Amino acid sequence: MNNVATHSNEKKEAARGSMFTTKRMVTLAMLSALAYVLMLIHLPFKYLGFLELEFSDVPAVVASLVYGPVSGVVVELIKNAIKAVTATTTGGVGELANFLISACYVIPIGFLFQRLKGKTRVFGSFAAGMAGFIAAGIAVNYFITVPLYANLFGGMEIVVGVAAATVPAIKDLATIVILGITPFNIVKGLLMSFVGYMVYKLFRKSLSE
Repeated sequence: MNNVATHSNEKKEAARGSMFTTKRMVTLAMLSALAYVLMLIHLPFKYLGFLELEFSDVPAVVASLVYGPVSGVVVELIKNAIKAVTATTTGGVGELANFLISACYVIPIGFLFQRLKGKTRVFGSFAAGMAGFIAAGIAVNYFITVPLYANLFGGMEIVVGVAAATVPAIKDLATIVILGITPFNIVKGLLMSFVGYMVYKLFRKSLSE
């Protein structure tokens, strides 16, 4: 009799685990779809002529906080893969750059948020995420994104000239990245972190397993 009860409990536990796995997959699909939609929303202005403030990383932040860093990366991957297939203007290179930078942002957040305790948990997680976001932004923009825009818009001199209209100290590729893009990414990262954590706090009970 005990063996029957034990077997029944094991089946229930397995079913519960399967249900949670299904719920997680559905949730990640919904967050990925939301991230893609947010990526398509364009504000009527661009900083330096090509940078836009958007919040498509917020769903990935929420996924990382609730489920861990792998889930955040999955959301970023699906978002950029859909964009690369349906609406790319860069042959997928821009989406690859976006994925690399965003992954370096959500991985530290999710990894440390699951491991840190106490008052340092939130600050430490997002501080590490910001560091990854800024460092990856410098590398990816220097080697991939800005050269890509230069090819699309007629050369580096044109891109430098457009950026210098906003930040006169910009003279070349390096100063575009350091003086132009990096301050923008700091502001963007802070806003995404704040919004992402607020959304997480609002929905964590309904999203958590």
